[in-house]
Amino acid sequence: MKVLGLGHVLSESRRLVDVDHPNTMQLEAIRLAGYDKYWVNAGGARVMGAQAVAKALKESGYGVDDIGLIVAGQSSIPDFIGIDFACQVGAELGGLQVRTVNLVEGCGTSISAWLIASSLIDSLKEGQVGVIVLAQRVSESHLDRFGLMNAILSDGAAAAVVTKSDALSAGWGFIYKGGQDISHTRFVDMMRLERGGGIQPVLLPDHDSREDPLGRDKIMELYRFSASDLGDFLKLRVDTTIRLIESSIADAGWAKGEDFILLHTLEGRQSIASLATRLGITVDRTNAALVPEIGHMGCVDQLVSLDIMRQVGKFQAGDRIVMSAIATGMKWGCCLFECEQPGSFS
Repeated sequence: MKVLGLGHVLSESRRLVDVDHPNTMQLEAIRLAGYDKYWVNAGGARVMGAQAVAKALKESGYGVDDIGLIVAGQSSIPDFIGIDFACQVGAELGGLQVRTVNLVEGCGTSISAWLIASSLIDSLKEGQVGVIVLAQRVSESHLDRFGLMNAILSDGAAAAVVTKSDALSAGWGFIYKGGQDISHTRFVDMMRLERGGGIQPVLLPDHDSREDPLGRDKIMELYRFSASDLGDFLKLRVDTTIRLIESSIADAGWAKGEDFILLHTLEGRQSIASLATRLGITVDRTNAALVPEIGHMGCVDQLVSLDIMRQVGKFQAGDRIVMSAIATGMKWGCCLFECEQPGSFS
């Protein structure tokens, strides 16, 4: 599978320093994790997703009528309960009659979208392309974008136009080389939300999401964790990430210790830097520099990182790229790409 075009939407930027919040210690923890700017969208995921697709299509040279497949996913609260985000994007693009797949796997959707698209890419007819589109739009009525973890949850969308690996292209792009994911299902309830939808929430009277338990406190309560249990859980997160990356690299036949580029979930600069050390790469070969610029866009993190970094010339011909994700569930995922040609694609 080959990537022919990329696009992303960030909406309105805001700064952590301007936030008025009842839990100042949590804001300080977020600041220490490297966060500064975050992004807010006043509308829904539907429009953001379609805008990102339109940008990717323009870059690819294809049009809406060439779409034969939409694989869409999002993290956080959907616009409406039970809504199909893939069909929302298709409707926004003009009421398409097209094959769609809708994924709701939190941050892990960043990887599963590629796994699903690669399994369906051969079903495209001559001249057709597929679309991968990912979005996050936080419903602050339901959850505090500063309270679930030591990160700021941002709104945004990113999209990729994809086709078969042997299809003709302009001579540039990213080639998908495979991937895998796995879940540890014990932790499925960690960030469970039970109230309404993102556009029209149904809430208890006088509810303020900023007063909800913080992410770490909720984990401790749900699973009756002691301090040592929490330490074991945090170790599980990192060790499984490393194991899945190393397994994916081995399956692709890449050399052990190769100096690849890591695009990981934007869960904090220290976390990404620690992973880089474990994997034997330098932090400048990661997307850690985007933590203060992007915040945490959930399943959008890796694809928006890919788009932004290639626009500023971070990739060269032959570069090997690892996308790595960790999500509530718990779910881990990894997929691999090779860069066909250096320079900006703009």
